[in-house]
Amino acid sequence: MAQKVHVIINPASGQPQPVLHTINNVFRSSGADWDLSITKDSGDAERFAREAAASGADVVASFGGDGTVMEVARGLFGSEVPLAILPGGTANLMSVELGIPKKLEEAVAIAADPNSRVRLVDAGLFGGKTQFLLRVGIGGTARKVELADRDLKNKFGELAYSIAALKAISTQDKSQYTFTLDGKSYSVEAYSVLVDNAGNLGLPGVGLKSVLVDDGLLDVIVVLDYRLRSWISIGSSVISQKLNPDYILHKQAKEITIESDPPQPVQIDGEMAGETPVNIKVLPNQVRILSKGSPGLV
Repeated sequence: MAQKVHVIINPASGQPQPVLHTINNVFRSSGADWDLSITKDSGDAERFAREAAASGADVVASFGGDGTVMEVARGLFGSEVPLAILPGGTANLMSVELGIPKKLEEAVAIAADPNSRVRLVDAGLFGGKTQFLLRVGIGGTARKVELADRDLKNKFGELAYSIAALKAISTQDKSQYTFTLDGKSYSVEAYSVLVDNAGNLGLPGVGLKSVLVDDGLLDVIVVLDYRLRSWISIGSSVISQKLNPDYILHKQAKEITIESDPPQPVQIDGEMAGETPVNIKVLPNQVRILSKGSPGLV
């Protein structure tokens, strides 16, 4: 029986390209049956995904950036229908995390193949109601997202995040943070905090290898120093999997509360989400995502 795929496209994501032509060619050659929804407003992708799963789709595919992927994933939570990621945004961090090809034809081929590998991926729950797949950023990392607006992305592509990061670093002061991690409390002065479900930084092989999307834990990365040695510490962890505790703190937990003085901005998977304080929990094995590799459930 032909694979029935529902594709959800965010036309505002990434750079202009002949998306429909490419998708149609791959699905037609594979014999897959596919249909399409195009988002216009926030929340459309989640609604389309939920409706597609209820209507009998075998796979729901997301074309867009990480924000679109997260919306589609939310629509599939609690469903047996897997998500296929077609990278079409600026960073595409989750696709990099799972080894999904950046080339659209190859990513569509994974969605079309009924024998594609299925990964069980954790999610996070923010404030008791908002799910995320990648990370929550607080302080400087949130300001970076805020500064990397659509105009900057359209002009510079992936470089927009580097430009925004430099702007954020130049204006960010330290704050006093208090963490409660699975009931244990810690206080420290820091520039920025990440609560990571995924460890990559946007390029294959670049990121914290010890941060896993399927370990049932969230990783708290606290940036104590914004000077060069902090980034050297992060870079060396790619090889050694260890961070220098003088510059970067790394802890793991299932439930996390973070307060700061003064309050700091917060982003969730690339979307601004208010200010601290925040409460975050892990949701193990929350979403099924297709990826390359041997057939089966992992």
